[in-house]
Amino acid sequence: MPSVDTASAILSSLDTLGVTHVLYCPGSRSAPFAYALEAGSFGGDARPILDERGAGFAAVGLARTGGLPAIVVTSGTAVAELAPAVLEASHARLPLLVLSADRPGELRGVGASQATHQSSFFGTHVRASVDLEPQEASPSLVGHLTRAVAAACGAPSGTPGPVQINVAFRDPLTPVRPASDSGDEAVAPFVPRPTRVMGAHAVPARWEDVVGPADAGLIVAGEGASPCACEWSEASGFPLLAEPASGAWRGGGVTPFEQSLVSSPLGREVDAVVVTGRPTLSRPIQALLARPDVRVVVVDAHAPWVDISGNASVVVADLEPAREPIRAAQAEWASRVRQAARDAGERIESLLASGSGRTMLDLARSVAASTSGPLVLGASNPVRAFDLAVPTLEGRVVHSNRGQAGIDGTIATAVGICLGSGYAGEASAPAGERVTAVMGDLTACHDASSLALAASVGAHLDIIVADDQGGGIFATLEHGRAASAEAYDRWFGLAQSVDYEALAAAYGVAFARADAPRELESLLAHPTSGPRLIHAPVERAAHLYTAIRDVLS
Repeated sequence: MPSVDTASAILSSLDTLGVTHVLYCPGSRSAPFAYALEAGSFGGDARPILDERGAGFAAVGLARTGGLPAIVVTSGTAVAELAPAVLEASHARLPLLVLSADRPGELRGVGASQATHQSSFFGTHVRASVDLEPQEASPSLVGHLTRAVAAACGAPSGTPGPVQINVAFRDPLTPVRPASDSGDEAVAPFVPRPTRVMGAHAVPARWEDVVGPADAGLIVAGEGASPCACEWSEASGFPLLAEPASGAWRGGGVTPFEQSLVSSPLGREVDAVVVTGRPTLSRPIQALLARPDVRVVVVDAHAPWVDISGNASVVVADLEPAREPIRAAQAEWASRVRQAARDAGERIESLLASGSGRTMLDLARSVAASTSGPLVLGASNPVRAFDLAVPTLEGRVVHSNRGQAGIDGTIATAVGICLGSGYAGEASAPAGERVTAVMGDLTACHDASSLALAASVGAHLDIIVADDQGGGIFATLEHGRAASAEAYDRWFGLAQSVDYEALAAAYGVAFARADAPRELESLLAHPTSGPRLIHAPVERAAHLYTAIRDVLS
């Protein structure tokens, strides 16, 4: 079976199975996929991307917008470049496919060039690993692909995540015309119809059976929270606290300043918490969930669910809204929580107004107030600043790579979100709206090469580099107290000397500088076309993070 025909059958089947995007990284062993794409074997969005690591995180961004992307890479180290993105997708439960081209079996383990043992390379971090040899477009081939896509989507039951499809190609890697060719175009091989695999729906448990009566209940939403969280809150009277990237803010009804509330004396009265998604952002929330006097109900259809302290009373796959009337004690408690949130907002505003106005916290408030499109927040300091200081993200779509909470690939992820949300090229995004990505200077430097990707796709993207001269997040942790200033800067800060204007110019990206959050607001009010890098120097001000958490104490 010619390798290009195998590649065509694979792409045609994946198209039918619902794959939305193919990101192709150039290589010789993966070339059969290139010829198949050129011939139109895949009907969705297909585009070449130079860097495998960037392609991996662009796929993460696409998956975050509801897409089902596939990344095509050649053999050898190209596969290993996808490891960070595969880990993020695995822990964030994002479906994506890795199509890794490979040497055939006879060239493995014999010293052949660019050959290694790459089948099952990702180990436990993928939901399935399929090893394919060149073959006809048979029911067997299509069956393997059907199972691979089903595993990525968590169907019929299971946890969504990445899947590796390793395809061994033999020479020739170029199209082969039949020996009997008389000059007419070859007829494409018949590809059997794939089986459609449907996901199973969890049976929701009754609120009264698993949560029971409570006088001071809360709902805590982390990344991947149930879309029913707001409905649960309204029906039960439990105030809804939500991390920025939980998805809960989009539906409204969220009580802000979760860390300040939980850290206050009011937080010590909590007697029940319903947890949805994976709240891993703040230590005050984790301390609350670890308290033995609090009934913790975890709502999660997949393992592993978040129960770091092992304190959960019950875990259910889904939950019905409460049916019984809201208890008077719970209603009074909810009113006190809302008032405490208002008090926290006033005190935080006063606290920040008395400072320089040039911190990450001030920048977060300015970005939230002056943009309306999707937000992509660096998983380290920026997402925490938004969680602590921003009074509302109601109606907003917010993304952050909190699966592994790493800084790698943030620009590429933002580009993927642009592609998946219609904010790239000639796509008609809402008037005046752009995707806004906020990240620290080290995060931006770590993924600087993905500026080329942003430029190549014409992403309608503002990349705000909140430059605090190195790893400011560590200053808010115990390391900021334990290390001397010199030791901190040497081992944790790692400030980089970068000319961001020259960096942007090198990749063909527009540039602007905002020396204060107010200047940033003005820039964001005047969007440009295509990607723009905005250098925004900020002060570390680690003391303010503790002060905001304790603002109600």
